[in-house]
This record gives sequence, structure tokens and C-alpha cells, in this order.
Amino acid sequence: MANIEKKENIVFGDAVKTAEVKPAEAKTAVKKTTKTAAKKATAKTEAAKKAVETAAVKAETKVEAKVEEAKETVKEAAKATTKKVAAKKTAVKTTAKKAVAKKEVKTETFIQYNDEQTDMDAVLKRVEADLKAQKVAAKDIKLYIKPQDGACYYVADGKVAGRVDLF
Repeated sequence: MANIEKKENIVFGDAVKTAEVKPAEAKTAVKKTTKTAAKKATAKTEAAKKAVETAAVKAETKVEAKVEEAKETVKEAAKATTKKVAAKKTAVKTTAKKAVAKKEVKTETFIQYNDEQTDMDAVLKRVEADLKAQKVAAKDIKLYIKPQDGACYYVADGKVAGRVDLF
């Protein structure tokens, strides 16, 4: 028993046995334990590296998704702005057209012959009064002015013809 350095008590159930530990066995046990612990530590390190890589990939994916979402939001905002600008341009054009259309020039037409004068509104009123007396509701009236006769000849709706005094 010269190689025995230490005795340990090992408990098996209720019985206690004393085991002799030899230094060579102790070294082998320590090496095995160290290798096992090193393998476990390496495995844990590898698992941690994989977890970190996975987390990095997930984070990168989330960032890319957020970037894409932001790009879509910017595109939608640009489209909305473009639509608003187009609507404003259309409104300006429409307003400009209405302004141009509202600028109707007021004109008066006068007929003068042998020191006598009348205006076209008065002649038209006489024609309308003559048509009303004939019980005709005309949509289209054509006037023919003959100052030498002192008369205005008319045709209403292409069917009714008549004459009114010019002066």
C-alpha cells in the first residue's frame, strides 16, 4: 500500500466503505474531468456564439424590415403629395379658365340710318313681342336688318317669318 495516498469514505446505501485512491488514478480522473469540463465549456461557448449570431441575424432582419417599411411610408407620402400638387394645379387651371370665361365683354350694337338710331336690344325685344303675339315660343331667331326699308325681318325656328319696324 505504498502507492495509496488518501482514503475516502464512500457511502453505498447504509454501508460505508473506505476507498483507496491511487495518485495515477487521481491524475486520470482529473484529466477526464478537465476534458469533460473543457468539452462542456466549448459546447456552451459554441452555443453562445450561435445564439449571438442568430440574434444578430434576427436583429438585422428586423432592421431591414423597418427600413423597407419606412421606404414604403415615404413612397406613400410622396404619392399623396404628388396627388395634392396635381389637384392644386387642376384647381388653379380650372379657376383660371373660369376667370377667363367670366370676362365676357359687354357689347351694344347700334344701327344708324338717315339721322335715326336704334340699338339691337330694342329690335330684339320688338321681335320677341311680335312672336309672343303670334303665340310662338322660339328657340332660334335669325334677324335680317334692312335700314333702307326701316325694317327688321326675322325667321324663328326656321318656320315662322315676320317683320318689325326698325326705328
